[in-house]
Amino acid sequence: MGYIVTARKWRPLRFDEVIGQEHITQTLKNAVRFGRIHHAYLFTGPRGVGKTTTARILSRVVNCANAVDAEPCNHCDSCLNILEGRSLDVIEIDGASNNSVDDIRTLRENAKYPPIAGKYKIYIIDEVHMLSTSAFNALLKILEEPPKHLIFIFATTEPHKVIPTIVSRCQRFDFHRLEDNTIQEQISKIAKAEGIQIDEMSLFTIAKKADGSMRDAQSIFDQFVASAGKEIIFEKVSELLHLIDSDFYFKVSDAFHKKDSAIAFEICEAITKNGYDYSEFLVGLLEHFRNIFYLKVTQKEDKINAPRVILNKYLEEAKKFNDKDLLRIMNLISNFEQQIKFSSIPRIRLELLLLQIIEMPNAIELNELIKEIQELKQTAKFNSFANETPSSKQQQLSSSNKPQTITSENPKWEDFLNTYGNKLNGLKSFYISRLIDVEFKTKQILIIAKNEVVYENLNSKKRSIKQAIKEFFGENFELEIIFSEINSQDTKSVSNTTNPINNKNSSENESIIEKTLKDYFDAREIPLP
Repeated sequence: MGYIVTARKWRPLRFDEVIGQEHITQTLKNAVRFGRIHHAYLFTGPRGVGKTTTARILSRVVNCANAVDAEPCNHCDSCLNILEGRSLDVIEIDGASNNSVDDIRTLRENAKYPPIAGKYKIYIIDEVHMLSTSAFNALLKILEEPPKHLIFIFATTEPHKVIPTIVSRCQRFDFHRLEDNTIQEQISKIAKAEGIQIDEMSLFTIAKKADGSMRDAQSIFDQFVASAGKEIIFEKVSELLHLIDSDFYFKVSDAFHKKDSAIAFEICEAITKNGYDYSEFLVGLLEHFRNIFYLKVTQKEDKINAPRVILNKYLEEAKKFNDKDLLRIMNLISNFEQQIKFSSIPRIRLELLLLQIIEMPNAIELNELIKEIQELKQTAKFNSFANETPSSKQQQLSSSNKPQTITSENPKWEDFLNTYGNKLNGLKSFYISRLIDVEFKTKQILIIAKNEVVYENLNSKKRSIKQAIKEFFGENFELEIIFSEINSQDTKSVSNTTNPINNKNSSENESIIEKTLKDYFDAREIPLP
């Protein structure tokens, strides 16, 4: 016998040999075991996952003379005839080329006749979604009242195209896309049986390129064997499939940490020079950051399908990244992926994306930022006080005898709440319940909401609150409503440490804060887009 491709040579002959579809094969075995054979089955799922193979195994076992434990013997005349395609009781039809109403009418007429040798007459229609609407309607009658000897097995990759009246008369089984680990194990088993050496990275590459299809994986394996012979190494595989090296993705991560913009141009130059597809690079880059994020938040190494060498790199990167940064990067890549497909200058667009990732400022928690600003303000106020001359201090003391700006402790605020609290829909209750804090500055009132619902409520009536304040206090204050999740103790400390009543040098303080941010935090001023 001549050469047989791996997909045919290693086609499963029993239910137990079907990989990754145990939820279906076990159900079918039970149906055969208990004599509960349905007259129509619909097998759906991606290409190359075992739909037609399972249909053939089912057709053999229901007609097998020596079936054991709901498995075909594959040795009796009925099994051999079906295996060799000589059986008159099992008819396979390609739905793509036999999709007219006349074809189905002919099928319907022939289906009335009983089987010749076996117990059942079986029609396997592959790609059944390709039938025309008229053909589907012609099939309905025989599905509604089928002869006892007749079984239909429909297979399709697009079940949504099968009309509902057909689906409702079938038992539907959804075949799953195979996991990469399952494909790697099966290909490794085949390679060992064939006397072929294959390394871990090559197995990983086969599984990834197969995208859940065992048949595709076996075809890629055949291609590798034809190219490399009895020893398959990753270097040959990478060259054959023109794969993008994972080092490109780790270079992007490294450039983000170092803020080295030059690497963006180096990567784009290498991708263009090697003829890699830009969209394929973006898909790989998105998966790269997704894997880092997954390890960052779950710590589950076994769920990342990658060789140990690559997995160790991901673990190291997960320690360096902030999860907020990773989310922003993934969102940026995802949006960019659609744009680059329609760009007339994809290389420049890719360079722009990489530069945006590399130059992206690191995320910082809001609480940390507020704490740092508080410390900076305290430092600035201390420096301002230390630099004051005796005359300026005397002037400040004299100014303290003047009427002060109202504060949240001032009885006038309580009077305001008593007067307008009910009219302003809960402002008083929010304050009493400590759901808001209030800070008074020169010509400015700051209301800090500690709850997002409270913030939305107050923001919707901001104009009314501002008008009420003007009426009560007789002054036109600037009103700001902000949302912050810091606790009430922190808010009070902010209020106590940032009272600007006697702050005559506010512009000087702001310059000190700006200088401190630049000196101690390496801050940079980023212009708004």
